Amino acid sequence: MDWAPIARNWDEMLDGIEDRWPNLAHSRLVEIDGDQEAFTRYLMEAHALTQVEANEEIDEFMTSNMPIDARMDELNDNANITFSGRSIPEGEDVYAEDGDFGDDDTAEPPAGRTD
Repeated sequence: MDWAPIARNWDEMLDGIEDRWPNLAHSRLVEIDGDQEAFTRYLMEAHALTQVEANEEIDEFMTSNMPIDARMDELNDNANITFSGRSIPEGEDVYAEDGDFGDDDTAEPPAGRTD
């Protein structure tokens, strides 16, 4: 996954980063300001990880905890749409499921009325 949306949305990412790695100091994260190399080095130092381990943890974080404003970045839209298509069973008509929820064209009766 591309680091650019994280760098652009660094302030929004801090809560998720601090939840994932509570040993990281907020002030140091603010100083890092989205620099991927600096963040990787800090993660390695704070958690005694190798570079490979740190990169694996960062990759896992990026695929599971990105805020919606970063995840729906225009650079990621096609990948996200393709990924969401995996949840549609093979052969299902994506346009046919509205019938499962009732007739969208029928107005609801006013509160308290049954007719």
